[in-house]
Amino acid sequence: MGQSTAPTDKHRRAPLFYSEVETAALLGIHRTTLRTLALEGRSPVEPIRLTQHKRVYRRVDVERLAGLRQ
Repeated sequence: MGQSTAPTDKHRRAPLFYSEVETAALLGIHRTTLRTLALEGRSPVEPIRLTQHKRVYRRVDVERLAGLRQ
């Protein structure tokens, strides 16, 4: 029969985006600090605004700034 092409736990793909909470944790700052910086246009990583109150951040940008990748 057909085989599933969905990633298993062992081969789970990395997310393309991090939430505001995840981004702040990786950067070592509080989420309200990150939110304030984003609202002022001074965020260390460019946010992608999904709604008026929800932002996500590109994984590659966050990891590069956090020193997790080059």
